[in-house]
Amino acid sequence: MKQIKNEELKSIQLEMIHYIDQVCRKNNIEYSIGAGTLLGALKYKGYIPWDDDIDIMLTRSNYEKLMTLLLEQKPENFSLLHYKERPTYLPMAKLYNNQTFFTSTLDNLNSGTGVFIDIFPVDQLPNDQQEGERFKKEIRREVTHLTASRHGLAYASSEKLLYAIIKSMLWLPSHLRYLGKTRVLAEKVDFHMQKYNGSDSLYCNYVFSPPKHTAYFDKNIFASYEDIQFEHLTLRKIVDHNPFLSELYGDWQAPPKNNKKRNHSYYHWYWKE
Repeated sequence: MKQIKNEELKSIQLEMIHYIDQVCRKNNIEYSIGAGTLLGALKYKGYIPWDDDIDIMLTRSNYEKLMTLLLEQKPENFSLLHYKERPTYLPMAKLYNNQTFFTSTLDNLNSGTGVFIDIFPVDQLPNDQQEGERFKKEIRREVTHLTASRHGLAYASSEKLLYAIIKSMLWLPSHLRYLGKTRVLAEKVDFHMQKYNGSDSLYCNYVFSPPKHTAYFDKNIFASYEDIQFEHLTLRKIVDHNPFLSELYGDWQAPPKNNKKRNHSYYHWYWKE
């Protein structure tokens, strides 16, 4: 098997985000690059030097439009990780190259997929933040059940070995209870995340954001978009990016500290034979 090196990995990802960008522009779907991808575009006009993935985010209505199109038709070498297409253990989607695969000693939750880009839905949150925290706690509990439904020990996948060991013990009761109920649980949490959509709520976020990123973003920051350069491509971003990046990275314009430089080096990517 032929291993995929870093520059080739990025080339595969760029092919996928270019395809998504074309689909979105053709069908009037707005999206924004997010997280480190957005940070990299603003500071480096491409990947952060130590980064190796691509994230995009869409408001729920745009997310559902994109999912419908990707479920219906896509290039032969692309597949979609979405609960309506195949078992999915997190409340988001991934577009991946099905001619590739990965190995990892820590994270095999999505084994059977390949080089991917992450696609996150953005849903509304209640105006009352105490209610919002209860809501997000409910979602995290349901996602625990969903993830625990994975067969084998893959349900305990983590970026760190210690976390994986702890998860394997703490989540074992949920694993035994929910094993084999993946589709029902995935549909349940996907529906629950949309609870406040269409309300008079002022706030939104990816509801299953890590607990330390509990921002209640003004939903208006997802109302305006613009083009931005990312490597050799022109992609889309939210115009008002500062509150988003400030919540994730603090002073995002300052040079990063070494302990903040993270990537996915625990994955090893290969071409299928």
